[in-house]
Amino acid sequence: MYARAARSSKFWCEVDYGLVKPSSRLSQAICSSWEAIYGVILVFGLTQGPVYKIWRTAEFYTPVPITPTWQATFIAVQIPALMLVAKRGLNRDLRTGPLLSLVGFLAWMVASTTWTNLSRYTSIDSLALTVTAGAGLYLGSRFTSRQLVVIVSAAMHLGVAISYFAVKRTWTESLDGEGNWTGIYFNRNSLGPVAMLGLITVLAIAFSLWRSRQKPFRLHALAAVCVLVVLDVVVYVRSGSSTSMGAAVVGALAALIWVVVGKWHGKTGAPLEAIQRVVYPAFVTFTLLIAWVGFRYQASIVGLFGKADFFNGRSALWHYSWTGFLERPIIGWGWRAAWSTPEFLKRDLWWTTAGASWSHNGFLEVLLGGGLVGGLLFASYVLWAGQRTIATVVSIPSESWRIGMAMFVLVACTQEVFIIGNHFLWLLLVAVLTPLTISEPMTLRGFDSHPRQPDPGFQQVDVASSSQS
Repeated sequence: MYARAARSSKFWCEVDYGLVKPSSRLSQAICSSWEAIYGVILVFGLTQGPVYKIWRTAEFYTPVPITPTWQATFIAVQIPALMLVAKRGLNRDLRTGPLLSLVGFLAWMVASTTWTNLSRYTSIDSLALTVTAGAGLYLGSRFTSRQLVVIVSAAMHLGVAISYFAVKRTWTESLDGEGNWTGIYFNRNSLGPVAMLGLITVLAIAFSLWRSRQKPFRLHALAAVCVLVVLDVVVYVRSGSSTSMGAAVVGALAALIWVVVGKWHGKTGAPLEAIQRVVYPAFVTFTLLIAWVGFRYQASIVGLFGKADFFNGRSALWHYSWTGFLERPIIGWGWRAAWSTPEFLKRDLWWTTAGASWSHNGFLEVLLGGGLVGGLLFASYVLWAGQRTIATVVSIPSESWRIGMAMFVLVACTQEVFIIGNHFLWLLLVAVLTPLTISEPMTLRGFDSHPRQPDPGFQQVDVASSSQS
């Protein structure tokens, strides 16, 4: 009996040096499916609303502070991803480059907690930032772009569907004071990005289904996709959130630009090195120019839409944060410490930010926390990682989704602080900017017909052949 059990366990998964080596097509499909399901749970959990909702009753009826419980839940959701990254290891050739900049940025933010008098709290925030980045490395390295689209779409639609159900069943706090939908999230601007990303990813899936005319049940799948599109639009509109609209437009345009560049590359045979050295810097320069114009003339632009000059109070927060950065421009105030530091809150114009606890801008939060050093490390990571992905993006059209997703997160960070631990947008930013760093990329059979191209000099390991040997 014990021998039979041993043979059965060996049939499902053989574990050797931390690498899961399936010994059959069935076991490989089962292991891959479970890992995809975990990916959905990971992204869904880090939308934060589900975790807050679970512990909401305990927050009301227990005198113990609930924040440590939230933190522990977020960490527990991400631990399997960290374990998988640690066991599978990183490719030696990729321990330099964008990954080095990311590690430097995270290390600096952890170190920044030593020069603030709030280390007891900020050390937890810096640890969360690092843990979520590690989980993002796992997602980006383990799944292809098409797999990521499906995983993100499934996670977003879980949140959207449950939020719709919560509103219709009149759950407590499913509507805010103005009647806007919040669902299981804590405000409309938390539900907005979830609904918008759900809409974007399901449209990408619909486009893929429309092109693959030979797949069975294609029309049935398209009908289901149309239902999801309607659901996303209804939830997003009823949320009353407008912070994700601009990010969605910029992300779609960025992805389209690189699809066009890829087609141009295919027709002309332009060298990839020239695209990386000329086209990519031009794209970055143009993006920064548009961003500067947007901030420089924000009053006029916002006025075109009938909004007030102070964009929901964010302009005052941005100005206050910028002047705070100028007071400690090199090393900053410590990660997530400025808005709890008395010296920061007693400066001139403090009354314009009464009650605020963050900048409502991810980039200003990075500058406040880590100063110019932290800002340069973050910028070097984003730009370097983007440059490394260009070769793949122009070769495989579906990979342009990575650029679009990165731009969506970066533009959204101009309105909210999404560069933060335990948040799904920081997770996804790292995921889409992650090169092949894990030694065995996974392929779900029948799931992705266009696998990612490995980086030059990277020797991909064939799971099936390695298990037979």
